[in-house]
Amino acid sequence: MRNSLEVRKFYIAHKGLLSLILPEEEEIKGTITCGLLQRPGLVLAGVKEAFKKGAVQFLGKEESIYLQKLSEEKLPVTLRDFLSLSPPAVILESPELLPKIRESFSAFSIPLFLCKSPNCFETINQFLHWELSERITVHGELMGIYGLGVLIKGRSGIGKSEIALELITRGHMFVADDMVEVLKLPGGKIIGRSPERARGFMEIRGLGIIKVNEIFGGALLPSSPIDLILELIPYEPNMERLFVEEETENLLGVEIPKFRIPVAAGRNIANLVEVAVRLFLLKSSGKAPLEEFLKRLEEK
Repeated sequence: MRNSLEVRKFYIAHKGLLSLILPEEEEIKGTITCGLLQRPGLVLAGVKEAFKKGAVQFLGKEESIYLQKLSEEKLPVTLRDFLSLSPPAVILESPELLPKIRESFSAFSIPLFLCKSPNCFETINQFLHWELSERITVHGELMGIYGLGVLIKGRSGIGKSEIALELITRGHMFVADDMVEVLKLPGGKIIGRSPERARGFMEIRGLGIIKVNEIFGGALLPSSPIDLILELIPYEPNMERLFVEEETENLLGVEIPKFRIPVAAGRNIANLVEVAVRLFLLKSSGKAPLEEFLKRLEEK
């Protein structure tokens, strides 16, 4: 789980987007603990309850217009009340406001940055969402299959990478091999991706490490929602043939639908994975072949 980010590291990661106004880079202090870039319009208007502690504050064009319209007496008071809430850092979109607010920021020693790009807000907001999200790492393959994010799990040596490779040859998308970083974004959405160092690479027994996009151009997704979990399990002769009960698996407090697929010699598991995903899509649209079949049996 990651729940904090030093302001200095945040700035170093965004030197292409942000200019440092004050203080000097080596004097930057503070920690970001909220994965949200906040626009503090309500806070500047006096609604302090709207302030999100630990969040970087973004003074956009609307906030700048409001501040510029304040009288010379009112502006420093408003800024003092705002900065006394101790935001870890503030980003300014309009350089025209800078001369009027620099002195107030100097008094509080709060890092102030100026945008270099019109896409500054969207880029940084997404970065903070990712960096400060609750996260775990799970073993498995994450694939994009028929528009769904599918996490393929199973014990070591059961053939997950080989199945993922076959799915890629059938035109499906690859996200992560072996280690999947699972994140819970604000709002509860579960996202999976590969750890940065391993991104785009896959290990295949007998072949070693391959770079997916060099062999299968355009087959790589940087991340994907996790919509379905498929667990590969060893086949046993006395195994129940119909898994009637619906299963789920908890990832970071969210229940994800799960199917179990028995693996045995001679079974084309890639085919079964595709069918399992299609069945899930059918069920999501209100169609349930298994329930219909069982109902017909009961009628006779």
